[in-house]
Amino acid sequence: MTTKGYRSLDSSFPFTAASVNQAPKSISRRGIVAMLAAAAGLATPQIASAMCVGKSEEGRWRNLDRNGDPAFIDVRMIDCGDQVLNGQQTSTRYSLKVWVRQSTGQCYGRPNVKATYRPWNGNQWLYGKVPTGGYQDHLWMRAVTRDGTPQLHVLIKHESLDSKPSSTSEYWFSR
Repeated sequence: MTTKGYRSLDSSFPFTAASVNQAPKSISRRGIVAMLAAAAGLATPQIASAMCVGKSEEGRWRNLDRNGDPAFIDVRMIDCGDQVLNGQQTSTRYSLKVWVRQSTGQCYGRPNVKATYRPWNGNQWLYGKVPTGGYQDHLWMRAVTRDGTPQLHVLIKHESLDSKPSSTSEYWFSR
């Protein structure tokens, strides 16, 4: 028998009214293992998200040297390496954007470039290559605590792409 808009319960329904009122059966070992596996699956996203907690280099940094260029540096995570695709662990990727001062006093944002962590001098440094016209700037960045405040230590190798001489710069940035 059906009521307007509702189907009647038949034998294909997963349980009957009589079975709902029955006392629960004891849980088998197989059932316990299945429940533990399900609980572990629910805990996994928390573990994976811990891998993607922001690095100390992330954020917007302001050059402490008012005349130094770049004036600002933005570091952002663009992909979290918490997945396995086709049997390969994905990598965490970062973007780097530098802002330079123009003669008008305004800041110009150079295009975003990718940045990766690389070992250097016994530490992990965030590294990115920024094209700047006739030069390619190789930026090495590392967040440190200096005088009790977080700062970004930046080393730049200005690699000449033509006959001009190459040079290096060192700056300190704060948030």
